[in-house]
Amino acid sequence: MRVSESPGLTRVQERAIKLAVEGTCELCSEYFALPLLEIHRISRRLYREMVRDPSARILVVCGPCHQHIHRLPVRVKDQRAIVSRRPYFVRHELRRALGYVPKPYSPPQTSALSEMYEEYFYHFPPGSFRLGG
Repeated sequence: MRVSESPGLTRVQERAIKLAVEGTCELCSEYFALPLLEIHRISRRLYREMVRDPSARILVVCGPCHQHIHRLPVRVKDQRAIVSRRPYFVRHELRRALGYVPKPYSPPQTSALSEMYEEYFYHFPPGSFRLGG
């Protein structure tokens, strides 16, 4: 029995993640057979917001691109830019494969505008909405 290549993920999850991106390397945009794709984990050192959504912490890349990411290295900022350009349905499928369920939002119980403002920006930090989908 083959052990998962990515720690913390089952083989079923790995396959679902690779199918979510339709067998495409997210760095070079080439199609590959699923066994040739690898799951790269993005460093969390600089990005606190990545704790919430696990799909924002991974890239699906081919073997040569994965080596490229580690040897050059590709900046975390550039890796995050690739993640932010994912289509909505890819993000949705990745979240489902990883078992991520967002915490439901409950509005503040008070009508004070300052508290509502603080509550809103706690849940939706500036720059969290992107036009790319």
